[in-house]
Amino acid sequence: MTDTAKPRTKVLIIAHDARATGGVNNFLRIMRRRLRGRIDATRFSNGPRHNEKGKIRILARMAWDYARFVGVVSRKNFDVLHINPTFDMRSLPREVVFVWLSRIFSPKTKVVLFFRGWDWNAVSAVQDSPVRRKLFLTTLNKVDRVLLLSDTFKAGLVKLGVPGDKVFRTTTMFEGAVLRDVQATNIPKALQTLLFLCRFMPAKGGLEVIEAFSRIASNFPMARLVMAGDGPQRSALEAAAAASGFSNRITFTGYVGGVEKMTLLAEAGLFVLPTTHPEGMPNAILEAMAAGEVILTTAVGGISDIVIDRENGTILKSQDADELTEVLLSYLNDPERTAAIGAHNRQIAWSRWESQIVSDGIGDHYMDLARGR
Repeated sequence: MTDTAKPRTKVLIIAHDARATGGVNNFLRIMRRRLRGRIDATRFSNGPRHNEKGKIRILARMAWDYARFVGVVSRKNFDVLHINPTFDMRSLPREVVFVWLSRIFSPKTKVVLFFRGWDWNAVSAVQDSPVRRKLFLTTLNKVDRVLLLSDTFKAGLVKLGVPGDKVFRTTTMFEGAVLRDVQATNIPKALQTLLFLCRFMPAKGGLEVIEAFSRIASNFPMARLVMAGDGPQRSALEAAAAASGFSNRITFTGYVGGVEKMTLLAEAGLFVLPTTHPEGMPNAILEAMAAGEVILTTAVGGISDIVIDRENGTILKSQDADELTEVLLSYLNDPERTAAIGAHNRQIAWSRWESQIVSDGIGDHYMDLARGR
C-alpha cells in the first residue's frame, strides 16, 4: 500500500459553536482546511450556543453535549481527541469531563489537551488546594499530550507536577493566503494609522487607547485610529471617542474578517493592544506582524514569547494611558524606525506562523500519537 493510499488519521476536535466568533474558532477552521490532505478532522460543538440564556437551559445543554459525545466516540473509532480548554476555573472543569468520558467509552483514543488561554490565578488555585491538585494531576495523567502557547505556561504545569516530556509548546497562526492577496494589491502602509483589533471588553484596554490617541492627535494631523471589533464595551468606547474631540479620526468598523480584516491590517502601521486579559497568544498579533505592523502590547499570557521588546515593538509595563502616549510618540516621531520594525516583523511572521507551517506541526502531533510515538 502506498503512502497516498493509507487511511487518514481520524481526529475529533471539541470546540465552541461554529457560529461563535473569535480566535479559537478561526484557528480550528483554518487548521482543518490545511490538514485535509492527511487528517480526517471532525468537529464536535460544545459550550454556549447562539443566543443561549438561562441556567436551566445551559445545564441541560451541557448534559446533552456529554451524552452526544459518548454516542459519537462509542460509534466511531477516532485516533485522537483534541480538547481546547482555557486554564481557568470556568472552562477547565467543564472541558476535562471529556477526558474522562473518552477514557471510559473510547480507551484506545489518544487525548490532546490544547490550553488556548491561561489564568495564573487558576493555576494558583490548583496549586494551593491539595484536592484540586490531586484531581488535576489525575486527569492530566489520562492525557497523552499537552499543547500550550508559552514556555512560561509549560513551566507552570511542570511545577504543578505534570511530566515535562508530555508538554509541548506550539503557536497560533495567521491565514497567509488572504493576506498575501491583499498585499499583492500594493495597499500603501499608513505609518500613522493605529489599529485596535479585538473583542471590546475593559481588560483589552480600548479606553486607554482612545485616551492616548486623543493626546497625540493634535500634533499629528494625519494620525488615525481604527477600532475594529465588537463586544460589551462598544457603547462606552464610542462615547469616549465622541468626547475626545477627534471622533472624525476614530473609525469603528464592527466585527471584521477575511479580506476586510486583512486590508485593515495591511494599511495600519501600529497595532495597539494594551491588554490585561488572560490571553493565550492572540491571533491578531501574529496577523499584524505578518502585515508589517509594529506591536504595542503587554506581557500577558504567551505574548512575550512572540513579541520581543524593542525588536518587534514595545512591551508596555501597564495599561496606563500615560505610558502608551509616550510610546506612541516615540514611533510617530521616528517613521524610519517604525517602517524598519514593521518590515522585520513581516519576515519573522511569514517564516514561523503562517497557517500551513503551524497546521503541519499540529498534524505531526496527531500522527505521532496515532502511530504510538
